[in-house]
Amino acid sequence: MILVETNNSRKIAFEILKKVFKNKSFSNILLNDVSKMPISDKFKNLIFATVHGTITNQILLNEVTKKLVDAKKTNIDIQILLWMSIYQLRFLKTIPQYAVVNESVMIAKSINNKFAGLLNACLKKVIKNEEELFNFSSLDKLQKICIENSFPINLFSLIEKGYGFENAKRIAIDSNQKPVISFRVNTIKISFEDFFEKYKEEFDLQKTEVLNCLVSKKAIVKSDAYKNGEITIQDPASILVANTLNPSSNSKVLDMCSAPGGKLTHLSMIMQNTGTITGYEISENKIKLINENIQRLGCKNINLICGDATKINEKENYDFVLLDAPCSGFGVLKRKPEIKINKIDFKNVNSIVEIQKNLLETAYFNLSKNGTLVYSTCTINPEENQIQIANFIKKHNDIEIIEEKQLFGYEMNTDGFYICKMIKR
Repeated sequence: MILVETNNSRKIAFEILKKVFKNKSFSNILLNDVSKMPISDKFKNLIFATVHGTITNQILLNEVTKKLVDAKKTNIDIQILLWMSIYQLRFLKTIPQYAVVNESVMIAKSINNKFAGLLNACLKKVIKNEEELFNFSSLDKLQKICIENSFPINLFSLIEKGYGFENAKRIAIDSNQKPVISFRVNTIKISFEDFFEKYKEEFDLQKTEVLNCLVSKKAIVKSDAYKNGEITIQDPASILVANTLNPSSNSKVLDMCSAPGGKLTHLSMIMQNTGTITGYEISENKIKLINENIQRLGCKNINLICGDATKINEKENYDFVLLDAPCSGFGVLKRKPEIKINKIDFKNVNSIVEIQKNLLETAYFNLSKNGTLVYSTCTINPEENQIQIANFIKKHNDIEIIEEKQLFGYEMNTDGFYICKMIKR
């Protein structure tokens, strides 16, 4: 838990951002601590907006900061404070400018009194010359797009190579969108239409193009509907995965990588608690969370195993197999902006591709004749998606692709996802 003055939301945001930028901590975990603090929703919302916004826009904010100070000679804490303060001045226009400056100067004094004057001068320069400082029109097209959208150039180039310049540009722009509050209605406990009619006014609900998926304009995760298991928080693209596999009643199903349990419990819901689902998860730490979701949603046909899915030895024993594979996560930038600020390790991506390949081989071994396999990732990378599956099909000529989708995320403000449905002839 972060121990700072509960009425100083900017100080709390600053402490979180230091942990993210200096220690590579995850903001969602730290912000979860904030959600439990005994402070008003107004302060919590400001903390969430400042932290998420600063991380999402860090590349842009850093380029503006470099116009104001010499990064090599400036204390890193002061640079983080500048990013945070400039973000508020640029993007949170409802906050009075003097409040941003005054509180930032106070934080600077707590770091070292000598930095207060520097902070004050820099922020006043931003207020006076904002448009000039945020103008990058002199740069080439690629640099300008990447800086203005705080998008790593090497990731842009990877996506451009696989899916073209226009897709890469739209993904870069979309990466700064605020993700919607989406969820799946759990039809084990309530019908979709009954839920919609019951709660549409209270939570300002909107239907989506995806079966059993609704979007809420208001926070719903603390509602009785969530606690009672009538819904579970899930992105529309994630919901599409189990919808695509669509296992039949009384069938035998394998979910190879089950955490955090959204797709696993969705399979159970589609089957209406008939048949059997075996769910594997290699991380012991995640088993408790999955079990909590299974219990809350009333799923009765799941056998959860903590183990390595590449070691499954049930030859041709499953009618349906879901492989939601570990991946680079380039499709979830809106929800995990740290991916944009942490240096992308392409060697690590290559090792993930090998893990996916091994998992696919295990899926093939355990899939029955005429069985259905869905392979999915939450990334936008042909090496992990289209090329991975092309190599798999080349090796196994009895596998036939039935349906293949690449969602980039900008289509419906969803996560980026790859979904491929195959049959073993």
